[in-house]
Amino acid sequence: MSDTEEVYTELATRHGYGKSDRYKGILKYLMSPLQARMASKLPLPNEELAAEEGIAVEQVVDELENLYQKGVIFPRNFETREYFRYSRSVGQLHDATESLYNTKVYTPGEMKEIWSLWYDFCNEEWYPDRAKGWEKQTTPYMRIMPAWKAIKDIPGVLPHENMKAIIEAAEKISTVSCSCRVRMEAVGEPHCAYSHDMNCLQFGRSAEYSAGRGHGRALTTAEALEILEETEDDGLVHEWPNVDVTASNTMCSCCDDCCMNLVPLKRYDIPMTNYYAKSRFQPTNDLDVCDGCQDCIERCQFDALTMGKVEGSKKLKALVDEEACVGCAVCVLVCEPASLVMEIVRPPEHIPKAS
Repeated sequence: MSDTEEVYTELATRHGYGKSDRYKGILKYLMSPLQARMASKLPLPNEELAAEEGIAVEQVVDELENLYQKGVIFPRNFETREYFRYSRSVGQLHDATESLYNTKVYTPGEMKEIWSLWYDFCNEEWYPDRAKGWEKQTTPYMRIMPAWKAIKDIPGVLPHENMKAIIEAAEKISTVSCSCRVRMEAVGEPHCAYSHDMNCLQFGRSAEYSAGRGHGRALTTAEALEILEETEDDGLVHEWPNVDVTASNTMCSCCDDCCMNLVPLKRYDIPMTNYYAKSRFQPTNDLDVCDGCQDCIERCQFDALTMGKVEGSKKLKALVDEEACVGCAVCVLVCEPASLVMEIVRPPEHIPKAS
């Protein structure tokens, strides 16, 4: 193995894919051999990198800035660019590099190549590997957050399941496009049924990163609340860490057409609750009021609603499968007769405490 090949293998190994030609192909597209060597040596100071590579410090600064703009490395301080480090995971590299079309680092043709490389790797290796890991997972990493508009009038909503309160408490907020949806559409997959235009919310340090790098847009609290409402109206499902925290880096609003989590879970028939904890809420349907319109059936991404016969009615009515339902509440938002309502069915202890 050549020295050049070895450095790409070493970087891929850090993410668990040292034997993957697909993953190394992504790294080779993102980094020149010089940049790969520099990334592998981080957080070595600029002066030491310059000495080891036999180049000027000014070139080191330029190369690191280029890698930062590409989403490959991340500094401790976004303003001063101090203490760079290499991406910590496949997921972080995936999201940061797929958002490059907003930063104008690559041409549209080059971006399509990046999306194509990621699409191939995700479908052929990453998704199957993630599914295998989830088969044995016993503690859900993420939790479904109920649509705020569907639970806002229910007494007993906790701060860490209240997206409106979380947004209002955040000091820094930005919005970015969903990398999963952008990738799927870029490679010519059937058009997603949901919007991807700048509707993932980021908070704190992540908000600072995306707004400063240019692939995101800083938001006021009012603007963030508008996006929250838009995503719920669109039928997207909120995700949040499965602990009792009111601060996190990202609130994804997802669909089973594109999501890097939902797609492999469904494709490989992994129980949703291996990865997602249910919310504390569940819809109930007043069958005397339900008019059988089926709008809720079309909205549900978890196959938790079916039309069935009800004694005393000639119309089929929407029936809730309590086992399949994760409590996302998007069905309630399209129920015109208002027969579907959310109820708290799990105690506060259902949400684990942060360690």
